[in-house]
Amino acid sequence: MTETGRIRILIADDFKVLRDVIRLYLERVEDMEVVDEVPDLDDALERTRSLQPDVIVLNDYLPPVDSAHAAALFRKLEIPAALLAISMSAEPDLIRRSFRHGINGFMLKEEIDECLVEAIRSIHRGERYLSPRAQEAYDGTQH
Repeated sequence: MTETGRIRILIADDFKVLRDVIRLYLERVEDMEVVDEVPDLDDALERTRSLQPDVIVLNDYLPPVDSAHAAALFRKLEIPAALLAISMSAEPDLIRRSFRHGINGFMLKEEIDECLVEAIRSIHRGERYLSPRAQEAYDGTQH
C-alpha cells in the first residue's frame, strides 16, 4: 500500500479489452490504484519485480500457464503480492489447484461488477476470497 493508503494493483490478462474494463472500473475506487497492466506471465513477473504491487489480478490462463501454475511460480519467487484469479469458468479442480498453489482469491469474470472491489480488499487484508458463483460451483462438487 502506498503512503496515500491506496492498494496498488497489477492487472495481468491476455485480453486487452478485459484489462481496460478492469482498469476503468478500479480507477473509480478511491482506495485503489492500477499501477500497470500486462498480457502474459513474463511481463507480469517483470512488472511485479519493478512495481511491487500489493495485489495482482490475473486471468485463470495467463500465457503460457493456468492460474495454479502462475501462482506456484509467484510463490516460488517469494513475490508477496496477493493473487486474485478471474475466470470464465468455475471449474472446481482449477479452483482447488489455484488455492493449493498460492492464489488468495478466485472469482468469475461475470462477477467483476459485483465482487471485484470486495475481492481485492479481502485478499489485501490477508483473507481468502471465493466469489458467490465460484463458491456455489465449488460447493456443488463437495459431498
